[in-house]
Amino acid sequence: MKNKIYSEIAVPIEVPFGFMPGKDSERDFTFDKEDRFTDYLLKKEGQSYDVCLDDQGQWYFFFSMECDTLDELKLSRQIFRPPYLKDKHLELVDIMKKLEIKPFYEGHDKAYGHVLSLVDNLDAVSAFNQARLANYDGTEDPTIIKKIHFIENEYKGERTRFISGFETRSFATVTENEFYAKEIHLQGNARTYLKLFIYFTRYGEMPSQQMMPRFLGNLWASTQSLNNSANPALFKDEGVE
Repeated sequence: MKNKIYSEIAVPIEVPFGFMPGKDSERDFTFDKEDRFTDYLLKKEGQSYDVCLDDQGQWYFFFSMECDTLDELKLSRQIFRPPYLKDKHLELVDIMKKLEIKPFYEGHDKAYGHVLSLVDNLDAVSAFNQARLANYDGTEDPTIIKKIHFIENEYKGERTRFISGFETRSFATVTENEFYAKEIHLQGNARTYLKLFIYFTRYGEMPSQQMMPRFLGNLWASTQSLNNSANPALFKDEGVE
């Protein structure tokens, strides 16, 4: 698991055709209202795919990928195929084409992304590489913002850090805690936190009254270029060399 990067993706899409109700599940009390997001399924060739409707009427396609490199991570959220990528494997583009899903174009050619990296020691991961993850940058992308903004927690001596991308529609979770990564993050938090992020960045509102989501909202606000409302006492920053 430590040799992989896990990318959770959400694409704003036009109304999909042939969706059906999602699996019954217990209410997620992360959200302040039950209908902030409603999950549905699309079925194709015996496989099920996840689509979701928010309470503002916007649909999304959700997809999870495993990546081996930063360059794969960067391409994991590409939703259109520009000419300069005509020879690249773009799994998300291919899947949406197969499902006849149309991205809702709004000035971006990349999806929302939440990436997970499991590491032995957070201190051994440079701020430069943490920024690459949070911004979904490839190995050859320029470094524009020379710092990272993050919050972190610690459980039984193992740390988990949440790092916000700067105007990239993305953020990262980097953790030393393998149990959290396997049993909590990949089983739920990857997508739940991505839904919170989407709602906050699109509508300027945090759809939760819980402590952790609100700390995350403050963190995300701190990396929005036109938002000066973040409380600097509630996140940390570190320079990128």
